[in-house]
Amino acid sequence: MNGSPSQDRTTAPALGLRALNDRVVLVKSSRDRRNPPTGIRGWIEVHESPDAEPEVRIAMDFPQMFTTPAHHRTITLDNAALARLLACEHDGVFEFTIDDELV
Repeated sequence: MNGSPSQDRTTAPALGLRALNDRVVLVKSSRDRRNPPTGIRGWIEVHESPDAEPEVRIAMDFPQMFTTPAHHRTITLDNAALARLLACEHDGVFEFTIDDELV
């Protein structure tokens, strides 16, 4: 499913979005200055309701570290972010960069 940057929920029918559910995505931070940069494995969640357009989210589980407890984070995608996600797909692999820290 290779979308264009101008694609939004009005041109990506729910059936197409449903195919994204549980797909793996590599999430990176634009603030990461390490070389090579790090990322975390997440997955796409598509939540549908009969009276609203589907909500697309990226979910990530962070493992327990020395001083940080394990936790879960979800990022809800607006139309622009969804278009960025669809545009980065290459051979079924997704990559998404966020503007804040990966925590």
